[in-house]
Amino acid sequence: MDPETTSSDMSTVKANPKDLEAMRPLITETVPWLKDSGLRVEIFDIGHVKLSVPAARHLNHVGLVWAATQFMLMEVSGAALFAATYGIDRFVPVNKGMSIRFLKPAMTDITCELSLTSEEAELRLASVVERGKGDWVLDMSVTDANGTVVSSSSCNYYIIPRPA
Repeated sequence: MDPETTSSDMSTVKANPKDLEAMRPLITETVPWLKDSGLRVEIFDIGHVKLSVPAARHLNHVGLVWAATQFMLMEVSGAALFAATYGIDRFVPVNKGMSIRFLKPAMTDITCELSLTSEEAELRLASVVERGKGDWVLDMSVTDANGTVVSSSSCNYYIIPRPA
């Protein structure tokens, strides 16, 4: 792969800081269930996102935060990190597969915070740019209000060209 071509192609796959505020509502407004979930976007910057969900709206039959809520928080956080880092003009992420481990009971609001350096971001997307699509794997975790890691996952997003 020609480094000059890669650099040129990569420059078309970077979030524009001016577009971040316009993209922010897409995270919580696009899918009706997410809008109803109380999902909050606390940080949405290039290479750094922090999303949270209130526990009160997501407790199961024994008073723990529902497993599906933790799954949703991680999946959406990873997609938000992708959008905040690369923008969504050229590519979009689709969940291809996700493994999740529930480590501790969650009884408080939960948070997922993710970040990538610009170097990590470029390396992670290089093969996608080269092929026009491909895998983008992200490991992440959810913490409770006390900072305890309550679940973790590895999500394989399949990055595809943005549909017209």
